[in-house]
This record gives sequence, C-alpha cells and structure tokens, in this order.
Amino acid sequence: MKGNLIRKLIVFYLLIACVLFIFVNTVLAGIAEKKIMEQQEQEMYVQAGVVLDGYVGRYYGGKLSISNLMENLQPIATISEMRILIIAPWGKVVGDTAPISDKQIELDVPGFLDETFHRNIHYQDLTAEPMMAVVLPLTHQYMVKGYVCMMTTMDSVNQKVSDAIYEMNWYYLAMMVVLLAVFIVIYCFMVIPLKKTIAAAKAYVEGNYEKKLVIHSGGEFKALADVIGYMGDTMHRFTDYQREIIANVSHDFRSPLTSIKGYAEAIKDGTIPPEQQEKYLDVVLFEVDRLTKLTSNLLILNTMDRKGMLLQPSEFDINEVIKNLARTFEGQCKKKRLVIQLVFSAKEIIVNADRDKIAQVLYNLVDNAIKFSQTDTAIRITVEEKGRKAMISVKDNGTGIPKEDLAKIWDRFYKSDSSRGKDKKGTGLGLSIAKEIMTAHKENINVISTEGVGTEFVFTLPLVMEEEI
Repeated sequence: MKGNLIRKLIVFYLLIACVLFIFVNTVLAGIAEKKIMEQQEQEMYVQAGVVLDGYVGRYYGGKLSISNLMENLQPIATISEMRILIIAPWGKVVGDTAPISDKQIELDVPGFLDETFHRNIHYQDLTAEPMMAVVLPLTHQYMVKGYVCMMTTMDSVNQKVSDAIYEMNWYYLAMMVVLLAVFIVIYCFMVIPLKKTIAAAKAYVEGNYEKKLVIHSGGEFKALADVIGYMGDTMHRFTDYQREIIANVSHDFRSPLTSIKGYAEAIKDGTIPPEQQEKYLDVVLFEVDRLTKLTSNLLILNTMDRKGMLLQPSEFDINEVIKNLARTFEGQCKKKRLVIQLVFSAKEIIVNADRDKIAQVLYNLVDNAIKFSQTDTAIRITVEEKGRKAMISVKDNGTGIPKEDLAKIWDRFYKSDSSRGKDKKGTGLGLSIAKEIMTAHKENINVISTEGVGTEFVFTLPLVMEEEI
C-alpha cells in the first residue's frame, strides 16, 4: 500500500511536470516568440517614424547633408542597437550607419520597399546575417522622396525570445517546487492518515486490538479514524465477550454433564444401591433440566442477535398472562413453601405488546424470585395502571443483590457471588433476556434491591385505553 501510494504520487507528479514542460516550451514559447517579434517590429516602427519625422525630412528638404544626417543618426543606431539605412526612391542606399562595405548598393529586390515589415531577410551586399527590417516611406505632395529602413539582426531578436523562454522555465521550475510542496502536504495530511487507518484496520482484522489509531488532522480522515477506532474497540469488546460466552457456556455445560456422567456410571456399575437410585436419578433430571434451560436461553439470545428483536405486538390482558404463569410455578413454590400473591388494580388490564415475549420476561423474573427467596415467604406480583402505562412489579423476600452488583445484573452470564453463586441452576442469562425484550419494546425495566431484605423488578407496558378498544 505504501509503495503503491508513493509510486502513484511520483508518477502523477512526473506526468504533470512533463506536460507542463512541453506546454511551456511549445505553446507558451510560440506565444512568447510571436509577442516579442511583434513588440520588436513595433519598436522599430516607432523608431523609424522618429527618424523619418525628425531627421530624414530635413535631409530631403535640403537642410541637412547626408554626412550630417548620418552623424545625427549614428547615436540613435548605437543606443537602439539598430542599423539605419536611408534609401533613395529608386532603391539606392544613400546612407548607412553600419555599412558592411564601401560598395554602392542598389536594392533591386521585389517588394522590399513596398512592404513595411520584413523578417529573416538576407541580401548578400546589404547584410552579413539574417535581419529583421522595417521600411517607412517619406512622401511629399503624394510623391515618395525616399525611405528609412531600420534593421536589427535576427540573432538579437531570437536572443530575446530565448531569454523569455529561459525565464519562463525558471518560473516553471519554481512552480514545480511549489507543486512538489503541495504533493508533500497531500501525502502528509491525506496519504499518511489513510495508511495509518488501513494499517489499524488490518491489525484489528488480525486480532491485534492493542494498536492505537491516532490521527491529528481534522476533517473526514479524523472522522474515518474515529469510526475505525470505534470499530476496533467494538471488535475487541466483542472478542472478549465471545471468549467470555465460550468460557461460561463451557463451565455451565461441564458441571451438569460431569454430574450426569458420574451418577449414571455409579448406577450402572452398582456403586449406588437400588434403593438410593431414585434419589440420584432426581439429581440427574435436575441437571438435565438445567442443561435444557441453558440451551433454550442460548437459542433465544442467538435469535435476538441474528435477527434483531422481531416483535409481534397484540392487545391482551396482562392479568390473565400472570395468572397462567403463577399456575406454572405451583410445583416449585410448594417445594420451597412459597406463596405467589397477585394484586391487580383492575379486573382486566389490556396492554399492547408481544404476548409471548412479555410472558418470557415474567417467567424469568418469577423464576429468579423463586430461586433467591427465603423459605416460607411470599412473592408479590402487582399490576397497576398509571396514566397510559401499566406498571408490573415482581417482588421477593430473598437474599437481595449487593449495591455494587446492581449495574451488572443485566450482563449476559453475570452471576453475583453472594446471590447467584449458590444457585447451580442459574445460567446468568434470564435477566439479560428480559432487559433486551423490554428494550425492544422501548419500555423500561428497573430493579430495587436491599441485601438481606429482597428484590423488586418493575417494568412498564403501554395500556390500551377504553376509547381505543
């Protein structure tokens, strides 16, 4: 990943550099050359006009001799680095600030005196190298009296073009340095955070949750890093939770299976005499019941995790559900000499909820109350209407739950040492199932407990009002 990103950035940078270099040295160079040529011609045109108006006119007017004219024009030619020619109407060069020979020259070149601008002219008798020229006529009374020709070497013009291109290339280099800095900033503020995020995600996938993802830059990368970090923490917690589930399930399965195997072998080999076998068979059935209950709760939790909580709400009488539930626990209550007291604020209390799941909540709460109630005590189940809610309470007179354990009782497989540790049949799943069912109903379930006095669980359900029935 690192090599790919750096390689792509380098290739992209070099591609931009090549494209810009070609653009600067072709398109921009062509534009610069054209512009400089036009500027040079314009400058020569202006200079020719000055010479024509200020000096040549006086020469043809008889006020200056040719020698005096050339003496006046020589400084102008030197300063402007141009060659100035005075040409008669028939083409004879009568004055030259930089003659290449003493030979009299007559220009017999078609079109030379008729056109104003010339590039790359090279007349053997007139120029030793290619020249750029501007020719202006001097007219008087509609007659051409002569011509002024301003000339400069093409090398000097091309040198200006080369200097301009050279300067543009320096600007190009400066721009590429700035662009390189931009790419470095992009790499530092975008690629590096992305690399860190990818590395952290890979580490989390491989189970290395100790790797911390710290992104100092803000914006979307910080948000992405936070999401990945949260995902890693969640996966870490889930992995720990998964290990805890496996450990708890293994422990809860191993204990009853060990008892069942031990007693079954003892009965088979005659270690337990026939008259005592019924007693130990009851223990085996107890452990089988424990395994059945654990398996059932695990299946319920698996359904919740896999599908979410699928509710099938309906209108039903919560009092009737509680009455049927009380009958289910009659056998267990007789064994511990417990009494279930039912207190309803009305003969019928109609609620809207998933009947089967609410019955599961009540079953888990009552089962829990029976397990931890003292012998010869009562379990009180009350239903009271408050506003638009039915408030259901399950209260026992049992061992109670220590204050420090109250926040943990909803956790899966959690068993308090002082309250649940003595109960071998407990799976630590009943209350977590009840909590998830009530959360799916968007209703509250709370607990009030005093150690050594008892525990009360209270949850709410929406009432179906008379006008709605």
